[in-house]
Amino acid sequence: MVNTPEQFVEIQKAALETFQAVALKSVEGFEKLAELNIQAIKATLSESSDHIKSALNIRDAKSLGDLAGLGLQPAVDKLGAYARHVYEIGTETGSEIAKILEKQFADGNKQFTAAIDELGKNAPAGSEGVVTMVKSAVSAANSAFDQVNKAAKQAVELAEQNIAAATKTATAARPAAAKKAA
Repeated sequence: MVNTPEQFVEIQKAALETFQAVALKSVEGFEKLAELNIQAIKATLSESSDHIKSALNIRDAKSLGDLAGLGLQPAVDKLGAYARHVYEIGTETGSEIAKILEKQFADGNKQFTAAIDELGKNAPAGSEGVVTMVKSAVSAANSAFDQVNKAAKQAVELAEQNIAAATKTATAARPAAAKKAA
Protein backbone atom coordinates (compact mmCIF):
# COMPACT_ATOMS: atom_id res chain seq x y z
CA MET A 1 0.00 0.00 0.00
CA VAL A 2 1.35 3.42 -0.89
CA ASN A 3 1.47 5.47 2.30
CA THR A 4 4.06 8.09 1.41
CA PRO A 5 5.13 10.02 -1.65
CA GLU A 6 8.50 8.26 -1.41
CA GLN A 7 6.83 4.87 -1.82
CA PHE A 8 4.95 6.15 -4.84
CA VAL A 9 8.20 7.46 -6.34
CA GLU A 10 9.89 4.08 -5.73
CA ILE A 11 7.05 2.28 -7.50
CA GLN A 12 7.37 4.66 -10.44
CA LYS A 13 11.15 4.17 -10.53
CA ALA A 14 10.70 0.39 -10.63
CA ALA A 15 8.19 0.70 -13.46
CA LEU A 16 10.54 2.98 -15.39
CA GLU A 17 13.45 0.57 -14.89
CA THR A 18 11.31 -2.29 -16.18
CA PHE A 19 10.23 -0.27 -19.20
CA GLN A 20 13.85 0.67 -19.89
CA ALA A 21 15.02 -2.95 -19.58
CA VAL A 22 12.30 -4.13 -21.99
CA ALA A 23 13.13 -1.34 -24.43
CA LEU A 24 16.84 -2.18 -24.32
CA LYS A 25 16.17 -5.90 -24.90
CA SER A 26 13.94 -4.98 -27.83
CA VAL A 27 16.64 -2.77 -29.33
CA GLU A 28 19.23 -5.54 -28.84
CA GLY A 29 16.94 -7.91 -30.73
CA PHE A 30 16.51 -5.41 -33.55
CA GLU A 31 20.29 -4.90 -33.68
CA LYS A 32 20.85 -8.65 -34.01
CA LEU A 33 18.21 -8.87 -36.72
CA ALA A 34 19.71 -5.89 -38.59
CA GLU A 35 23.19 -7.45 -38.41
CA LEU A 36 21.81 -10.74 -39.73
CA ASN A 37 20.11 -8.91 -42.60
CA ILE A 38 23.29 -7.00 -43.46
CA GLN A 39 25.28 -10.24 -43.52
CA ALA A 40 22.63 -11.89 -45.69
CA ILE A 41 22.60 -8.98 -48.14
CA LYS A 42 26.40 -8.95 -48.41
CA ALA A 43 26.51 -12.69 -49.01
CA THR A 44 23.69 -12.53 -51.55
CA LEU A 45 25.35 -9.72 -53.50
CA SER A 46 28.67 -11.53 -53.57
CA GLU A 47 27.13 -14.86 -54.61
CA SER A 48 24.94 -13.18 -57.23
CA SER A 49 27.97 -11.50 -58.72
CA ASP A 50 29.87 -14.80 -58.82
CA HIS A 51 26.85 -16.56 -60.34
CA ILE A 52 26.47 -13.91 -63.05
CA LYS A 53 30.18 -14.09 -63.87
CA SER A 54 29.90 -17.86 -64.19
CA ALA A 55 26.84 -17.52 -66.41
CA LEU A 56 28.65 -15.09 -68.70
CA ASN A 57 31.48 -17.61 -69.18
CA ILE A 58 29.17 -20.45 -70.29
CA ARG A 59 29.78 -21.74 -73.79
CA ASP A 60 27.24 -24.58 -74.11
CA ALA A 61 23.72 -25.60 -72.99
CA LYS A 62 24.90 -28.43 -70.73
CA SER A 63 27.05 -26.04 -68.70
CA LEU A 64 24.07 -23.70 -68.38
CA GLY A 65 21.94 -26.54 -67.00
CA ASP A 66 24.68 -27.55 -64.58
CA LEU A 67 25.03 -23.97 -63.35
CA ALA A 68 21.28 -23.64 -62.78
CA GLY A 69 21.18 -26.88 -60.79
CA LEU A 70 24.16 -25.93 -58.65
CA GLY A 71 22.66 -22.67 -57.42
CA LEU A 72 19.27 -23.92 -56.27
CA GLN A 73 20.12 -26.20 -53.32
CA PRO A 74 22.55 -23.81 -51.62
CA ALA A 75 19.94 -21.05 -51.91
CA VAL A 76 17.34 -23.25 -50.22
CA ASP A 77 19.83 -24.16 -47.49
CA LYS A 78 20.70 -20.51 -46.90
CA LEU A 79 17.05 -19.52 -46.74
CA GLY A 80 16.46 -22.22 -44.13
CA ALA A 81 19.48 -21.06 -42.11
CA TYR A 82 18.31 -17.45 -42.33
CA ALA A 83 14.83 -18.40 -41.11
CA ARG A 84 16.33 -20.36 -38.20
CA HIS A 85 18.48 -17.36 -37.21
CA VAL A 86 15.49 -15.01 -37.34
CA TYR A 87 13.48 -17.45 -35.23
CA GLU A 88 16.34 -17.79 -32.70
CA ILE A 89 16.70 -14.02 -32.38
CA GLY A 90 12.97 -13.60 -31.89
CA THR A 91 12.75 -16.43 -29.37
CA GLU A 92 15.76 -15.22 -27.39
CA THR A 93 14.52 -11.64 -27.28
CA GLY A 94 11.00 -12.72 -26.35
CA SER A 95 12.29 -14.96 -23.56
CA GLU A 96 14.42 -12.20 -22.08
CA ILE A 97 11.53 -9.74 -22.18
CA ALA A 98 9.20 -12.33 -20.64
CA LYS A 99 11.64 -12.85 -17.75
CA ILE A 100 11.74 -9.11 -17.08
CA LEU A 101 7.97 -8.81 -17.16
CA GLU A 102 7.46 -11.90 -14.98
CA LYS A 103 9.77 -10.39 -12.37
CA GLN A 104 7.85 -7.10 -12.51
CA PHE A 105 4.55 -8.97 -12.19
CA ALA A 106 5.85 -10.94 -9.19
CA ASP A 107 7.11 -7.76 -7.50
CA GLY A 108 3.83 -5.98 -8.16
CA ASN A 109 1.92 -8.97 -6.86
CA LYS A 110 3.93 -8.93 -3.63
CA GLN A 111 3.22 -5.23 -3.17
CA PHE A 112 -0.47 -5.74 -3.87
CA THR A 113 -0.66 -8.65 -1.42
CA ALA A 114 1.10 -6.55 1.23
CA ALA A 115 -1.38 -3.74 0.61
CA ILE A 116 -4.31 -6.12 1.03
CA ASP A 117 -2.80 -7.46 4.27
CA GLU A 118 -2.34 -3.90 5.51
CA LEU A 119 -5.90 -3.08 4.53
CA GLY A 120 -7.10 -6.15 6.44
CA LYS A 121 -5.26 -5.03 9.56
CA ASN A 122 -6.75 -1.55 9.42
CA ALA A 123 -10.23 -2.49 8.18
CA PRO A 124 -13.19 -1.76 10.42
CA ALA A 125 -14.71 -4.55 12.43
CA GLY A 126 -17.08 -6.73 10.43
CA SER A 127 -15.27 -6.30 7.11
CA GLU A 128 -13.15 -9.44 7.46
CA GLY A 129 -15.36 -11.22 4.93
CA VAL A 130 -14.67 -8.61 2.27
CA VAL A 131 -10.93 -8.75 2.91
CA THR A 132 -11.01 -12.55 2.74
CA MET A 133 -12.97 -12.35 -0.52
CA VAL A 134 -10.42 -9.94 -2.03
CA LYS A 135 -7.53 -12.20 -0.94
CA SER A 136 -9.32 -15.18 -2.46
CA ALA A 137 -9.91 -13.31 -5.73
CA VAL A 138 -6.24 -12.29 -5.91
CA SER A 139 -5.17 -15.86 -5.21
CA ALA A 140 -7.48 -17.18 -7.95
CA ALA A 141 -6.20 -14.58 -10.42
CA ASN A 142 -2.60 -15.49 -9.61
CA SER A 143 -3.38 -19.17 -10.05
CA ALA A 144 -5.05 -18.50 -13.40
CA PHE A 145 -2.07 -16.40 -14.52
CA ASP A 146 0.32 -19.20 -13.55
CA GLN A 147 -1.73 -21.76 -15.51
CA VAL A 148 -1.88 -19.55 -18.61
CA ASN A 149 1.84 -18.83 -18.31
CA LYS A 150 2.64 -22.56 -18.06
CA ALA A 151 0.41 -23.34 -21.04
CA ALA A 152 2.07 -20.63 -23.11
CA LYS A 153 5.53 -21.96 -22.24
CA GLN A 154 4.45 -25.48 -23.19
CA ALA A 155 3.10 -24.20 -26.51
CA VAL A 156 6.41 -22.46 -27.24
CA GLU A 157 8.35 -25.61 -26.34
CA LEU A 158 6.11 -27.69 -28.62
CA ALA A 159 6.59 -25.23 -31.47
CA GLU A 160 10.36 -25.34 -30.98
CA GLN A 161 10.31 -29.15 -31.01
CA ASN A 162 8.24 -29.15 -34.21
CA ILE A 163 10.62 -26.70 -35.88
CA ALA A 164 13.62 -28.80 -34.83
CA ALA A 165 11.93 -31.95 -36.18
CA ALA A 166 11.04 -30.26 -39.47
CA THR A 167 14.60 -28.99 -39.84
CA LYS A 168 15.99 -32.46 -39.14
CA THR A 169 13.60 -34.00 -41.68
CA ALA A 170 14.48 -31.41 -44.33
CA THR A 171 18.19 -31.90 -43.70
CA ALA A 172 17.84 -35.68 -44.00
CA ALA A 173 15.77 -35.38 -47.19
CA ARG A 174 18.31 -33.11 -48.90
CA PRO A 175 20.92 -35.82 -49.71
CA ALA A 176 18.23 -38.14 -51.09
CA ALA A 177 16.91 -35.38 -53.35
CA ALA A 178 20.44 -34.58 -54.53
CA LYS A 179 21.03 -38.27 -55.43
CA LYS A 180 17.76 -38.36 -57.40
CA ALA A 181 18.74 -35.25 -59.33
CA ALA A 182 22.12 -36.74 -60.26
